[in-house]
Amino acid sequence: MNRGLLWLCLTVGFFVLAVHDLSAQDRPNLDWLVYDQATRDDYAITVGAEASERNLAVPHDRDPQKRVLLLIPSPSVEAYSLAVNTILRGFNDANLPTRFDIWYYNKDEDLAMEALRWAYAQPVDLIMSVGSSATSFLTEHHTGHRIPAVTSASKDPVASGHLTDGASGSGTNIAYTSINVETDTLVAYLRRLVPGLTTIGLLYATDNSSAVLTQVDPLRAAAERLDLNIVDITVSGSETASEELEAGLPVGIDVMRRLDPQLSNSVLLVTGSTSVYERIDLINRHAADLPVISMLPDIVRVGDESALLSIGVNLTSALKLSTVYALDVITGKAQPGVLPVGSVSSPDLAINFRVAHRVGIKIPFSFLESSTFVYDLEGIEVVAFGQRVAERTPQATDQK
Repeated sequence: MNRGLLWLCLTVGFFVLAVHDLSAQDRPNLDWLVYDQATRDDYAITVGAEASERNLAVPHDRDPQKRVLLLIPSPSVEAYSLAVNTILRGFNDANLPTRFDIWYYNKDEDLAMEALRWAYAQPVDLIMSVGSSATSFLTEHHTGHRIPAVTSASKDPVASGHLTDGASGSGTNIAYTSINVETDTLVAYLRRLVPGLTTIGLLYATDNSSAVLTQVDPLRAAAERLDLNIVDITVSGSETASEELEAGLPVGIDVMRRLDPQLSNSVLLVTGSTSVYERIDLINRHAADLPVISMLPDIVRVGDESALLSIGVNLTSALKLSTVYALDVITGKAQPGVLPVGSVSSPDLAINFRVAHRVGIKIPFSFLESSTFVYDLEGIEVVAFGQRVAERTPQATDQK
């Protein structure tokens, strides 16, 4: 072989190796998912199984009877860790030993398609989306396949455009669930808290299409009918969210003050946009005495880094419902296409009385009576899932 040809072969070989290495480096890393101790007691967890974007969970000392692919679109540590733990424990509690292959595609649809092709080749028994983006992906690319699918941690599929009717089911291989509350129900609760409500500062991420479609757009569409002013306070994505909130919150609150000079008929409403609600401490700092209400109950929590109140579907409750759907489908008790959209029937209320005392607002006693989660004046959880977990429950009339 002459030197020129040898040099060309070596160069091409090096280029191929470099491209392969770059591809491996570019694959996302699912090392951020947090498995709680209860899940680790039930399953052997392998992080980076076969590739960096995959984790594997296999029951301890039991041969799996089923195989499930969990498809995760983005790195939401709190929400998606809760989702995975809840689903895995639900299958274990149902005494159905199951192998879970957990794929994280970081919004790279080529990688998500690779996950689907892998699932078809095994084949797995069920695919579950974890998050609204993954649900949209499955709707577009997996509808009609023989492997059934169930959605979880996802916003309303009707508002998202996946279905025209939530009552009669999808008629496909996908069973849908929802974490949304109807707009009129949400506003009715807000007006029980702030009877003269006129202005809502609406916090959301513009890149979170599911939040825009299912939470922002319905509220804006109903604003005139409900006699509400909506002030948008937005971020463009997670990487710049802190800086955008630091700059945008003072501007947004100033606009709200022009509409409601004392801000006595105003609230800040935090949507289910991860890049926004994960910065609740920053939001509280700018809000001062302005009530911060969340559409996700999990953002009402112990201590001061909490929303005052949430009116929504608790993610754990919604995930348990998704797990029930998944178990019914994978065991053949139900066909995915005939299941109606699964949703928690009435909103979960979560209340932090420590925050309520700080901002000087009274919580209606009826809220306390129907609350799912309550944190007392010290910020300590005293009610969880509607059950008392401490000796005392705060009284709504105790606040000043």
